[in-house]
Amino acid sequence: MKLFATLRDRGPEGLAIGESFTLSIKRNTTFNQLIKELKILPEEAKIIMRNHITIKSLEETLQENDDVAIFPPIGGG
Repeated sequence: MKLFATLRDRGPEGLAIGESFTLSIKRNTTFNQLIKELKILPEEAKIIMRNHITIKSLEETLQENDDVAIFPPIGGG
């Protein structure tokens, strides 16, 4: 799992930029449950990717060995 930008502080302490970490979850966990476990609000998780493909619904169920990346909204000007 990778958390990007402002979401990086929701992962393990000392997580470096771009560093991935492993998270053990219960079987049949949805992405909605995952972000709640990470204390991420749904509006903070702008893009969630599973195995390099954007998920379509927070109700999708994670599978064993999924590679997950979560991105916050991007600001700029």
